[in-house]
Amino acid sequence: MRGLAGLFVLGVITLVLAGCGSVGYSEAGGDRSNGKELFTQKCGSCHTLADAGTSGKVGPNLDDGFRRAREDGMTEATVRQVVRGQIAFPVTNPVTGSPGMPADIVTGQDANDVAAYVAAIAGQAPAK
Repeated sequence: MRGLAGLFVLGVITLVLAGCGSVGYSEAGGDRSNGKELFTQKCGSCHTLADAGTSGKVGPNLDDGFRRAREDGMTEATVRQVVRGQIAFPVTNPVTGSPGMPADIVTGQDANDVAAYVAAIAGQAPAK
């Protein structure tokens, strides 16, 4: 499963770097507090993220998915772009038959806030 998450992240990064499916550059400085609240409410039932206290099992574990990328030098800005792109262009009907990510789960500034929050903490040890 970790291998699939890693391949997923690598594929998304490739698309972002190629400029395919981008929503434009997501500026730094989103409201991380609002992003955390929205992530917990709208994303946490599917995604695991230690800082948010979520343990969803449907979507990728975002800590595991970004841990290796961060160890390999991926910056917070790049993680923010990857997450923002996935929010804008979710895989709604995966070939695996598993439930997909809903389209428009968050939009506009809320999507930027979620991306900023996830980028700040995914793959890192939670604050104590």
